[in-house]
Amino acid sequence: MGIIDRLYGFIIIRGWKMWISYKTQVLLTAINWVIPVFIYFFIGVTLGFGRFSVIRNYTAFMVIGTAFQGYFSASVVTLAGRIRNEELIGTLEYLIASPLRPMALMIYSTVWGLVINSISAVAVLAIGLGLGVYYKINMVSTILFLLLYLASIIGLNLIAGAVVLIVKQGNPVALFTSVASNLLGGVVFPISILPTWLRYISYALSLTWALSGLRGSMLNGLGLPQLMNYLWPLTLLAIIYLIIGIALSNYAFAIILRNGTVHMY
Repeated sequence: MGIIDRLYGFIIIRGWKMWISYKTQVLLTAINWVIPVFIYFFIGVTLGFGRFSVIRNYTAFMVIGTAFQGYFSASVVTLAGRIRNEELIGTLEYLIASPLRPMALMIYSTVWGLVINSISAVAVLAIGLGLGVYYKINMVSTILFLLLYLASIIGLNLIAGAVVLIVKQGNPVALFTSVASNLLGGVVFPISILPTWLRYISYALSLTWALSGLRGSMLNGLGLPQLMNYLWPLTLLAIIYLIIGIALSNYAFAIILRNGTVHMY
């Protein structure tokens, strides 16, 4: 079975067909994509955020933030949640016994979360267009920042999944990414207004650098030379996340196989 066949199995069969079969869940998920955009939009209009020099166009700032924030929070929950579900229904052993290597299983399982959040991102960007956001996209910069951002998300996915394999119940990584993305990532307000000590923590998040770069490339059409201050930290964090994620995943599988706790939940 080749890579394309495996991607088809994980994305279309295990992901899309299962997700689309639950109509109510699809509707609620779509509503969850749309509602925050309008909430922040009307808050910005009501409080007159556009008058502040920190953010010249709050709607555009907020749309880019909410469009790509989902990768950082929801995607990380996807893999950990799937592993937890497999543990509960007793099928994790069968997955591990499949022809895929454990690491390949983890990576392929992250793909559906990236796909569903890509759909969400496109929907939010389209809503932003309807709200008057003007996109001036530099394709090269946007694609590079998005690829590096997704690489960092895969690393976070592996870390979260490995933690669930070891601790079984509770997912501190998913909780941290959910809280951090809303508070520290610069999603709906700039990190420059944060206290200094919180700002330093935000620098350790790939989301912070990815959003800054994507805003520059999608709203102002900036090229890579102008965005280099955001590009190298994002690249470094993506590498660090991936190294930690791969090492921790290998350790987690070694632990549960050695201790015979694959079936435990």
